[in-house]
Amino acid sequence: MSINVYKVYENFNFTSADSPAVLDFSGDLETISGNGENQYGNSIGFSNKGKYDISIEISMDGTTYGDAQTLRANDVDNINSAGVKKVRITHLGNDSGYQVKAYSRVVGDAALSSGSTNASVIDDDTEPINTYFAESLGQFTLSADTVASGLTAGSLVYTFEATAGHGLVATDQINLVAEDRSFIAYVINVAVNTITVDTPIDYVFAAATTIGLIINTNMAVVGSIASPRIFKVQAGVTPVFFRRFIMTSTDATAMDDGKFGGIPALTNGIVLRIVNGFQKSVVNIKTNSDWRQWAYDLDYASKAPAGVYGVSSRLTWAGKEKHGVVLAVSGSSEVQWVVQDDQTDLLTLKISAMGNKK
Repeated sequence: MSINVYKVYENFNFTSADSPAVLDFSGDLETISGNGENQYGNSIGFSNKGKYDISIEISMDGTTYGDAQTLRANDVDNINSAGVKKVRITHLGNDSGYQVKAYSRVVGDAALSSGSTNASVIDDDTEPINTYFAESLGQFTLSADTVASGLTAGSLVYTFEATAGHGLVATDQINLVAEDRSFIAYVINVAVNTITVDTPIDYVFAAATTIGLIINTNMAVVGSIASPRIFKVQAGVTPVFFRRFIMTSTDATAMDDGKFGGIPALTNGIVLRIVNGFQKSVVNIKTNSDWRQWAYDLDYASKAPAGVYGVSSRLTWAGKEKHGVVLAVSGSSEVQWVVQDDQTDLLTLKISAMGNKK
């Protein structure tokens, strides 16, 4: 006699409120074999249907669970193990999804296949990241949680409250950094402790945990080997895949491949570094032609018809015909540009980073 020999469990919006999810095969799924033995779950397929990791544990007695196994995005794990009574699925910090198919009769051999990266899903369905490499000039705190902007013009929020002694002035560039979110804007007005910025605030930054930074994104600064200036990008809890960097520079002087922007070639150069549990210096740029060497893409802009000269370069990481890999950054990992020369004769030098959350 067989009772519920096949059962499907699904949750495509698995949140922390749903965790842990306990699937009770002993109540939902049972086959009584010829000798009268209850077999319960005998062949189980697990699929991570979300973008983030989940954890699965198996119990053979309905009470005690074995070691937790991490199931990453798009992973599939099929097991054959007679007598599984319960499975526990745990949320690991980011909303995901799962599908579990359970049979009380063996339907195949065990197999584990890692999830593959679906480029269209990543490009269409994950949060885009667009930010500047920046150095920190100072720090401040919030005196109250920020209010996130709404959808309509009347609900956009441009102000936040800073703690007294914040030191902010109009024209400062700031960065609000939360555990898994970052917001960059320029200060356009300071009314005691009420700060107005030029970009709608897009997130509820908690006063107790948010770090407020006064930053500089213009690399036209004085650096040296003895006193280098570090401009960096980081991620949060969720890893970020950086896919390309865009460099733009302006100057009052015409540019060519032998210069750096419109100034003479640098002596020490600006160095791209990765700090990700190890340190790796990737490239050192001293001339405009060095951008062409490592990025290939390099464009000059003449005065049109008046104004300033410009140069830009695109350094692409993803793609087999480019650098082949993305730069994955998470937690305390950083990607840095290190300024080691006096670059103040340039008008501007900025480098932005673009990508998406994992």
